[in-house]
Order: sequence, then C-alpha cells, then structure tokens
Amino acid sequence: MIGLSSSYFAFQGKGIYDSVKSAFGLGFDTVELGAGHSFEKEAWKTVRRIKHDFPGKNFTVHALFPPLKERLWFNPALGLTKQNVSITDSLFKAAEIVEAEVVSVHPGFLNEMGFSFDNVRGFDCILPGKPLPVRKSWANFTKWCAYANSCAKESNTKFALENIHGSEAKPLVFSVQDFEKVFAMFPEMGMLLDYGHALFEGLAGDFISNFNKKIFQVHMHWSRARSKTQQKDEHAAITKPRQLEPFKKIERFKRIPVIFEHGTNVSKKQLLTEKKLLEEFEDHF
Repeated sequence: MIGLSSSYFAFQGKGIYDSVKSAFGLGFDTVELGAGHSFEKEAWKTVRRIKHDFPGKNFTVHALFPPLKERLWFNPALGLTKQNVSITDSLFKAAEIVEAEVVSVHPGFLNEMGFSFDNVRGFDCILPGKPLPVRKSWANFTKWCAYANSCAKESNTKFALENIHGSEAKPLVFSVQDFEKVFAMFPEMGMLLDYGHALFEGLAGDFISNFNKKIFQVHMHWSRARSKTQQKDEHAAITKPRQLEPFKKIERFKRIPVIFEHGTNVSKKQLLTEKKLLEEFEDHF
C-alpha cells in the first residue's frame, strides 16, 4: 500500500476532497487523511463523499482530522481533556467512515505548544512553550491511551503511535525504551515509523530492529542526521534505492501502508520519482 498524505496538497491550498482526488490522480492506492488542512464546515459530508467516490482505495487517518477551526497541535500528554476526547472521537469516526487501515497520532509532548508554519520546508511546525511535568504527563498519556485503544477496538481499526524528532517540542515517547514501555502497557498498539524523523535522530536502525512486528505504518521521507549544521528534519524526497535498504528487515513491509509525507519543498516530479523507486523496491522485496 503506497500512499500520500493529503496534507501534501493541503499545504498547496487545496481542500480535503481535492487533496484526496489529486493524490489518487497521481496513481497512489492509499491516502492518509492528514492534519494539514484548514477547517471545513462540511468536513463530515466530504469524508463520506470521499468514501463513496473512491471505492476500493485504502486510507489511513493521522494526528488530527477533520481539521478544527483553530489550528493547534493535538497533545495526548494532556490526557482526557474535553478537547482531547473530542479529537480522538473524530479520528476514529473518520476511520470508521473510510474503513481506514490505521489511525495514528503523535506521541505526546512535554511542552505547551503554539502553531506555526515553516516556509523553508513548507510544513506545519511547533512553537514550544513552557515545559509540562513529566510524571503527570505520563499519567495523563496512559489514561488517554486506554481510551484511544477502546475506540480502536470499537471501530476495528489498528492504532499506532508515531516517533517524532525533538528539534521543536520535547516528545513524551521518544526512545526505544519509551516505546517498549507503552507497548508493555498496551500490547495491541503499534508504531507509525516516521523514517525521516528516525534518521534525523539516529534511531532508524534501532526502531526497525526492535519493533519489526509492531510497525503498522510508515511515513516515508528522507533526512540527514542531526548535527551542528542540520538542526531540523528535512522531510526531503527519497532519491536513491539504497536509502530504502533498511526496510528489507521489516517482514510485513509490502502489507503495511507506506505514506509519503512532504511539504511544499518536494515537487510533484520528485514525488513521482520516489514513488517509482519504492514500487521497484517492493517488486524485488
């Protein structure tokens, strides 16, 4: 299942329906309903129309969908607040409508967060605020996970936690040990392996080795590792077959959604080139 995040076209100014239509128009068989969209009053009607108009296609749902009137970062580390419960319910409602393969979220953050946009990468970014207490955040997150897992069970949808870089806000769940802690408490949960984030933090090999069978979905993009001169994950395009080699260790790779996730820094030509590279890689898997 090779797909594209609808956020790619949202960052170019397209609405939800047109973003999905554009992604399928490029030949992808899967679309991730992403968090990059602006608010739409008729969003639920649009979601149902998408399911009706694109039969036989695959979907995933990510982070915060449908969009809210106020742009914000969903933070599960705040626990079962009224807003968090509403966002969680909406994620799984969307998943039920489109019969999504996976619902995925960010791993919680140890900061208050503001919302901004990175014009270089053409991507939403976090403005970190004051720190949140670690112990309380873990307790809040655990309660939220229990609720989200009950929603996943009711909707018969796989539920995954994404690894994210720490160059903006500090992630609550970050290391191999952190993910092991979560999976020990909630064995039904899986991982959304964000390849670019993992490369940036030097964790790609460790995540693939330790969570081979727990990877429910992949976000595909490339980044150089963190350094003095490289301070942000690039969300760049895959350009060489060897960049995909680590995925040979994931036994189920061809059966999980692999979603390209980019901002406006990646052109349609680059996107189609990396799509072809991935298709050729899977053909010889």
